[in-house]
Amino acid sequence: MANYKPIAKTIGAASAASGIVLHAKISTTSWVLLLVRGTAVFSNTILRSGAVAIWTSGTPTTATPTYTTFTDANAIYGISTRAGVGLTIKFYSK
Repeated sequence: MANYKPIAKTIGAASAASGIVLHAKISTTSWVLLLVRGTAVFSNTILRSGAVAIWTSGTPTTATPTYTTFTDANAIYGISTRAGVGLTIKFYSK
């Protein structure tokens, strides 16, 4: 089954009272979806209930993460992203 990423369409300011019909074509593009499921582990100890920050390739880890999720009680986390992009994944806990 194909996965589709919407393409953003921006419409400039228009008056709702103008009575003009504005036509705008919208579209989508196909992309390969990657599902990442992981377990946070350190020295054979699972890391429960922590934050997982994920950056896509080229984004410095000092910037806001591209994705943020959390591990559950079994230290499992998951995200969906576009395939073919490098990921940097870091785990944070208190």
